[in-house]
Amino acid sequence: MPADLTDREHWETAIVRSAGRFFMLAVLAEQPRHGYDIAKRITELCGGCCAPSDAMIYPAIRDLTEAGLVHCETQSSGGRQRNVCALTAQGEQALSVAAQAWGAHLPALQRVVELASSGDVAAFADGALCCAPEPDLITPAQITRA
Repeated sequence: MPADLTDREHWETAIVRSAGRFFMLAVLAEQPRHGYDIAKRITELCGGCCAPSDAMIYPAIRDLTEAGLVHCETQSSGGRQRNVCALTAQGEQALSVAAQAWGAHLPALQRVVELASSGDVAAFADGALCCAPEPDLITPAQITRA
């Protein structure tokens, strides 16, 4: 069955999935953390709008570890053992690259959000999305690829 694109839950899930790993890298850049602490800090960082579940956090930790972006080690604390994760040098590089990619898309995303939120659907037909991006948002690499 196709996704219901009129359901806000669909969009919330898509946003959390797409931004989740970026947020995970960001909170691990602050300090090493275990899974529950990663989820808690992401929720704080986002003002509660992105509250990742265990079902999102632990598979993402596994994927980031397998990609060499995160290193986890077991630590004992108060009789409990926890896997504490830290960014690797490659993870720091991935965070920087992700920040650049997200930063390049945010102005266009903001423009679409503002237009769509206004309820003025006619603005889309009038070419309101076609305004040129600010010159400093386009990198030489983007021009070369075009």
